[in-house]
Amino acid sequence: MKTIINIFTIAIIITSLFSCEDENSPIFIAQEDTDGIQFLNSFASEYLLSEDTKTNIADRLIWNEPNFEVQTNINYQIEGATDIEFNTFKLLGSTSETNFPVLVSNLLAFTSDLELDDNPNTTDTNGLPNNSGILFLRAKAFLGTETPTNITYTDVQPITISIIEKVIDGSCNSLYALGDAIVGVGWNFPGAELICDSDILEGKVSLTAGTFRFFQTIGDWDSALNYTHFQNEGYTIDPNLEDAEDGDNNFKFVGTPNIYTITIDNINKTIDLEESSSLWAVGDAVPGGWGFNADTVELVETAPDVWSASITLSNGVFRFFQTFDTWDTNNNYTFYANEGFTIDPNLSEQDHDDKNFEFIGSSGTYTITINAIDKTITLN
Repeated sequence: MKTIINIFTIAIIITSLFSCEDENSPIFIAQEDTDGIQFLNSFASEYLLSEDTKTNIADRLIWNEPNFEVQTNINYQIEGATDIEFNTFKLLGSTSETNFPVLVSNLLAFTSDLELDDNPNTTDTNGLPNNSGILFLRAKAFLGTETPTNITYTDVQPITISIIEKVIDGSCNSLYALGDAIVGVGWNFPGAELICDSDILEGKVSLTAGTFRFFQTIGDWDSALNYTHFQNEGYTIDPNLEDAEDGDNNFKFVGTPNIYTITIDNINKTIDLEESSSLWAVGDAVPGGWGFNADTVELVETAPDVWSASITLSNGVFRFFQTFDTWDTNNNYTFYANEGFTIDPNLSEQDHDDKNFEFIGSSGTYTITINAIDKTITLN
């Protein structure tokens, strides 16, 4: 019996000796920090964002060092998400320090995901301003770089970000379009004027293959705004316009030659071209009668804001429509009279709720011209 006890005693001693030897060997088993890491900085109640300040520091995040058993090769990443669960997120940056400067541009990167913009005229689905939203931030600490181990996170921190809305005061100035792509203008001042109304410029021109650019001041070649200028400012430009890639980086028109309305929207940062549309004469005084058919007379825009056609008139009434086969776009006598048009004496206002044009002249074929520049309607 004593022999058995001695054998067990020896086994325990041998096991103890090997255990002591293991404890003295340089082997580290990292343990996950049960307390994690926490943000130490204070957060603002709201972070105001704008493109003009995108290089500014919005806030400097600060956190404590994790309590890993191995305190070397610790790295950190800053993550942002639009949902608190971080199902998808963006990496704001990485560092080996326990602080990180978050730039305004880092926060602006989430505005499209939150459907935010700086346009005071747009709203969310509830009709409320859509310039403010909630963003979630967290910091991650981990050992190693290739295969991170011992990962720990801060608590998720919600912050409110708000884009500063543009102030629309209608104070922007006209622009003037010059170039060989603009029929009847060429490279000659004053050019075709785009008039500003509440930060939206609009003008109508006849475009053909060629190039052009905008000028801020009549006669001043140094006041030019070319394709690159608007591209660098973040404008979305109509696909019928390209960078000419010439010495001046002009706009190059690559669409179908026609009359177009050019709209430069400085709020939404867009440049659009809308192709000219005709007017259609409908009524019992004109061919085609009260219907849209092959005989309906089309007034084509022959020059910017000038529509003309040959038309056979008989005593009766008619009015104009802006879209073929669409009855809710009509321009009657009262519409043009209220716009200050001088109207041919052979046309009078119908004494009826529709206030149509009434032809009171001699039946025959005329050239009818609607000139929205001079504000006249003539029959010749």
